[in-house]
Amino acid sequence: MSGQQRAELNWGRVRLKPLLEMNNAEWRTLYSYFRDRELADWNGAQPIRLPEWLFRKVMQDEERSGERHGFGIMNEDQRLIGSIELYDLRPSPPSRPTTATLGVMIGERTLWGGGYGREAVQATLDWAFGTRQPTLRRIRLTTFLHNRRAQRAFAASGFREMGRTEHAKRTDVHMEITLEEWNDAQAAHNDAHPRPDA
Repeated sequence: MSGQQRAELNWGRVRLKPLLEMNNAEWRTLYSYFRDRELADWNGAQPIRLPEWLFRKVMQDEERSGERHGFGIMNEDQRLIGSIELYDLRPSPPSRPTTATLGVMIGERTLWGGGYGREAVQATLDWAFGTRQPTLRRIRLTTFLHNRRAQRAFAASGFREMGRTEHAKRTDVHMEITLEEWNDAQAAHNDAHPRPDA
């Protein structure tokens, strides 16, 4: 996918905007999310310390190389509210990856629990397994056991729990969805909700 233009994707109230197409104001907002300590804690990370220009360059270079596929999450007011990405592609580019890890972050606290993350996940799965004419066969993610809201949202998008890893101060929950499971879910949805012109 490296170097190719990607169409913006819509699902419900959200639109996914490729990182390479974001404007300066959107990059500043994204940078502020990655510097936020609470948001970093929810992702099991440290707030970034890079200057904004270097943060942007690293993200853009990884996009161009095909190491990750990232999007800004835009709400119905066309405002950046978070980000979503597929990373840790296996096998690594330039090979055609079959497995990826999903990461999603809603940076606007007032929108937490409002379903925006779930809609962004649905749009990303639709792109990865459908629009993109995929080589990807499996998408994985990890969340914290205490983050029940995230687990419910991922389960509603078709992810299954695959196991848990115990750490000294937390438990990680590992989830995944396969291309076949996504296709089955889409077929079941289409059977239950046929198009009016069908």
